[in-house]
Amino acid sequence: MALVTLKEILEDAEKGGYAVGAFNVVNMETAQAVFSAAEEERAPLIVQITETTIGQPGKVTYTPLEDLMGIVNVLAKKATVPVVIHEDHGRSFLSCKRCVEAGFTSVMRDGSLKGDGKTKTSIEENIEETKKVVEYVRKQSRYISVEGEMGTLGEVTDTMTQEERKSLLTQPEDAKRFVEETGVDALAIAFGTKHGPYRGRPIIELDVIKEVKDVVGIPLVMHGGTGVPPDIVKQAVKLGIRKINIDTQIRMAFERAIRELMSEKWNKYIAEMEETLELGEEAMPPKYDLRKILGPARDVAKETIKAKMRLFGCSGKV
Repeated sequence: MALVTLKEILEDAEKGGYAVGAFNVVNMETAQAVFSAAEEERAPLIVQITETTIGQPGKVTYTPLEDLMGIVNVLAKKATVPVVIHEDHGRSFLSCKRCVEAGFTSVMRDGSLKGDGKTKTSIEENIEETKKVVEYVRKQSRYISVEGEMGTLGEVTDTMTQEERKSLLTQPEDAKRFVEETGVDALAIAFGTKHGPYRGRPIIELDVIKEVKDVVGIPLVMHGGTGVPPDIVKQAVKLGIRKINIDTQIRMAFERAIRELMSEKWNKYIAEMEETLELGEEAMPPKYDLRKILGPARDVAKETIKAKMRLFGCSGKV
């Protein structure tokens, strides 16, 4: 099946009342896990690659963009489900431009923070930076979707004042202005979610979803979906969330599987060594076959992804 844009895949989600999972990949095994999960679940797929994974020209952080895109493109050509290749959290215009040129069908210009990924921007700065990307992609020979972000991702706590909460959460009037002035295809909003695990049960301001949904006419996005309880996820989808980002949970599942496999190998070796010491023999050290370590880890990640697809309601939609 041909690659599609974020706009296309989320329009179907809007009509069907479900959310599509957006899963981050960093190497061949995580990419295989994501595509395999989508095929088995018959679910539309958003494959995400972050700027922090591919780095910048001349400053590779983990996987060169061309290498990772080679893997993703091969898997996308074989896919029988609709696939979006999306840049997650593009911190600059040049980052988004680079991904467009590499063949992405969607980019996110995260103008809510400055290039350092920490300093909050004004709404005017956010609009200006995001609009620049939208105007650029609209001039391309092919349609490319753009996701923007309003508000600041972060955990809401009981100790926060009303003003502190307001400064963190997406305000409906700001979201309306942002969408009208930028022309983005999807909007990531802040309603209490954050990247990574939570301390206890998170406080999620579900009313924000409804309030924003009432004034913007585009699909809404949830970032930081890993630790959000299933019942809250279902409510969020019912209120209008159409794309949910998952990254940390994939990495946690993958790493946990590797740790367990490695521990099992060493425990077996130590046990054998203790048995042979009395006989004056030498225990054979564990054999290292990366396929037998990364393969099972990939399978564990795949099952984690499949469970999320079922939770979001996008399984069986293809």
